[in-house]
Amino acid sequence: MDGRLYTLAGEGATSAAVLLQPGAKGLDAPSYTIYADEYPAIDGGFVRSARAGIREVFLPLKIIAPTRPAMMKLKRELITSLNPTKGFVQLLVTEYGQPASGGPLEAEPTKQLTCYYVSGVEGGDGSSQGVTWSSYGLILRAPDPYFRSLFRTEASFVQYDVLRPFIPAEGANPFLSVDGVAPGQGLTLSSNPEWITTQLLSSVGDAAVQPRWTIQGPLNSTFSLRLHDADGEVVKSLRFNRAVSLPHGQTLTIETTRGEPDIYQQASDGTGPRTPMWSRFDITSDMWALEPGPNQISLQIDQPAGLTPEELEAWLADNRPVIGLSYLPAYLGI
Repeated sequence: MDGRLYTLAGEGATSAAVLLQPGAKGLDAPSYTIYADEYPAIDGGFVRSARAGIREVFLPLKIIAPTRPAMMKLKRELITSLNPTKGFVQLLVTEYGQPASGGPLEAEPTKQLTCYYVSGVEGGDGSSQGVTWSSYGLILRAPDPYFRSLFRTEASFVQYDVLRPFIPAEGANPFLSVDGVAPGQGLTLSSNPEWITTQLLSSVGDAAVQPRWTIQGPLNSTFSLRLHDADGEVVKSLRFNRAVSLPHGQTLTIETTRGEPDIYQQASDGTGPRTPMWSRFDITSDMWALEPGPNQISLQIDQPAGLTPEELEAWLADNRPVIGLSYLPAYLGI
């Protein structure tokens, strides 16, 4: 919220520190509410849906310092940072696992939970053996109950057939070029990309996530972004029922995150004004989510009927957008 980072240390700290005591709760699976109906004339019932509620986290903390003024300074800073009237705080968690090959523990990717302070920092001071301390039972609540990765996972409707290795054999045409002019063309890929309209994406994490779509021109048509089931049938569709005109250098962004939906057009380099594009979106369609595991997704561009071969060739050249998507992987717990 205020940009300050507090590391929850373990026992043995000698300077002013915030210690995490044993007994933390709320870091595993969130609680769920199940909606079910009873059958009127036969045994049992059926489940309509399940939803994860607001997550509550309990962190037993102890602030310690060699002197009371040092302890009070750190305590006041922490209280100021937790003030819920100023916004949310981020709880960052890093677990360490044993690699399969043995050796030292390795850090897993850090996960974050967006929370707001509820209660627990009401005070409980004391001192012993030259250490001044204050103990708390910090309670945080997270409107989004899922832990998220710090960085977005990205995918694109472009595939590459890399013809040359990154580190080539002696005498081969290299992937990289020192001056950007010699063979290799600097940091560009070593083969031509292939434009595709279907992608099999494996969504990491263990909860559904809402993607952010980017569509780079050229495009001048109505279109749909579709989700397929295991049999290839379309089960959900995000549709634009009015033609979208995207020349080269323009990008249409579709943000489907719940509570933050947005659709706008802007220069691909991120400069210039954002033009709202909601008027072209079919509001009856679904801003669908990616489920954990494999997701078969496709782009459907609506082709006009009755085109001559020459007109079709020109139409295809004007409707080859590059589709990209990104999302923050979501996890049920740490």
